[in-house]
Amino acid sequence: MTDQLDIDPCQPDDGLSARERILAAAMGLFAERGFDRTSTARIAAAAGVPHGLIFYHFKTKMDLLLAVIRADRSALDEAVPPLAAGTALEPAVAALWEHMSAVLGEPSAVRKIILQEAGSHPEIRARALEYQDQIASMVADYLARASASGSPGPGHEAAARLLTIAAGLAPLVGEPSAAVIPPADLAALIATGLS
Repeated sequence: MTDQLDIDPCQPDDGLSARERILAAAMGLFAERGFDRTSTARIAAAAGVPHGLIFYHFKTKMDLLLAVIRADRSALDEAVPPLAAGTALEPAVAALWEHMSAVLGEPSAVRKIILQEAGSHPEIRARALEYQDQIASMVADYLARASASGSPGPGHEAAARLLTIAAGLAPLVGEPSAAVIPPADLAALIATGLS
């Protein structure tokens, strides 16, 4: 008796390569079912590819998971808003917080996977920390530019870590970060600390 899959396979004429279909199917299944409860056979069926093709493109199932996570750059590309020239520090921090709350407060499938799997898979935990470091670096640079300091100093880096962690944890409490911590209050706190 064959296992009945509850996922419609991707259509081969969807314009995606087999590798892209595998990544898309794996992302959806890992987010829905978790890494350990998702078989590569299920991923192959959902992607509409032969099972062996997964291991042609990815050496192991963990390599596939890491490729799924690496393929998502949405949080990095969207984490920090543009900073208008001449914007004062407090309004810049409030705008940053509102933006980060919106971007990081709605977890993508990949961020959901990272949150689910970081506790049990060291490779994913390492990727999550790398992701956090990259976003914190972008935020520290934004804060340094907003405070007209040139390059980020220790205060900018500490504030960036605080902002990044708080915005990233918002999905766990079920509230947007901007609702938990009002932007004006946070902006005043950070601006005072950086002044």
